[in-house]
Amino acid sequence: MEKRPEIEKQVDEELDKLIALLQKKEEIIRYQQMEKEVQENDWLDELVETIKDKQRDLVNFEYYEKPEAYQATLKELDRLNKELDENITVKAYKDSLWEANEVVQLLFSKIEAAANSSTDTN
Repeated sequence: MEKRPEIEKQVDEELDKLIALLQKKEEIIRYQQMEKEVQENDWLDELVETIKDKQRDLVNFEYYEKPEAYQATLKELDRLNKELDENITVKAYKDSLWEANEVVQLLFSKIEAAANSSTDTN
């Protein structure tokens, strides 16, 4: 096993602390809860699978030059996607994902600023 430099161990330890702190943030907790809710929702899973099937059908209808079937499937696909987008669980999931992403982006911005300021002073 390769021995790691002490600085890497320190960085790993600090990153572990940072991750632990992030996991306690309300936005991250909410995102994780919503992600679990989406993953455990059988209706959403079936809807997503139906959308995937319709997308495959759409490609086949285009390839085999079946414009009527293509247009009908396109309308059905639009309806299914709208149904997915308007689902309250999906909306809550998207909102929580956006909020969690904002927290992570803010953190990275601060780390970048700190790293840049420390290199500027050297």
